[in-house]
Amino acid sequence: MTIFSTKHLVPDCRLDGTIYSGHFSALGDGIYHGQLVTDQFCDLILDRVKQHENPGAKDLYKRANSMHQEAILVDQLGLGPLIQAFSNFFLKDIASELLPDVYLPPLDGIHSYIVRYSKSLDHDLGFHVDDSFLTINLCLNDSFKGSELVFEGTRCPCHIETPAADSERTCVVHKRGYIVFHHGKNRHYVRGIVDGERYNLIIWCQNNAEYSRWFDASRTRACLDFCNYSS
Repeated sequence: MTIFSTKHLVPDCRLDGTIYSGHFSALGDGIYHGQLVTDQFCDLILDRVKQHENPGAKDLYKRANSMHQEAILVDQLGLGPLIQAFSNFFLKDIASELLPDVYLPPLDGIHSYIVRYSKSLDHDLGFHVDDSFLTINLCLNDSFKGSELVFEGTRCPCHIETPAADSERTCVVHKRGYIVFHHGKNRHYVRGIVDGERYNLIIWCQNNAEYSRWFDASRTRACLDFCNYSS
């Protein structure tokens, strides 16, 4: 079993309290983008994906979520313990540092999968929010065009269809080894891929109380405190 360790981090990063903020840039509305892991970490995951990309494996895939047709659960790749350890580290040592004034609930679990975009796989992704309080999105490869990630602001269920302010619109161009992390309820979509294939590791950091709060608000139509809608 592969264990997450310092060898998976870019130079100047350690697991013992180093300041990580210099590796990330704030893009707006709680969205951060930066390089943290090595090419070797990306290759480790990609190699496992490639081992499963064979004619006989597709029928064995479990559906990763309701949005993607071609995503692969990390548990099916034997990477669950590695990604769990990485998620724990990320929340404790990175998210808490970059978001000191934001309440980050306890991590009750993760839902993690590999998205695969190409003209023959998933081509794009519609407007949505994630089933998470924080989403970690790592680009695993390069040599593709298009497939940008576009954000349109954090909303509660009551205001999920409201227009985005200009200041809330953020477009992220993916780069190999770079992570985007953001509030799970920051609405976003993926533009169509133009050429090549894009592989990304997605981690939804989940908390049971936050999950219940979202669905209670969906039922009662109550606005939640993190909603950035302004009429």
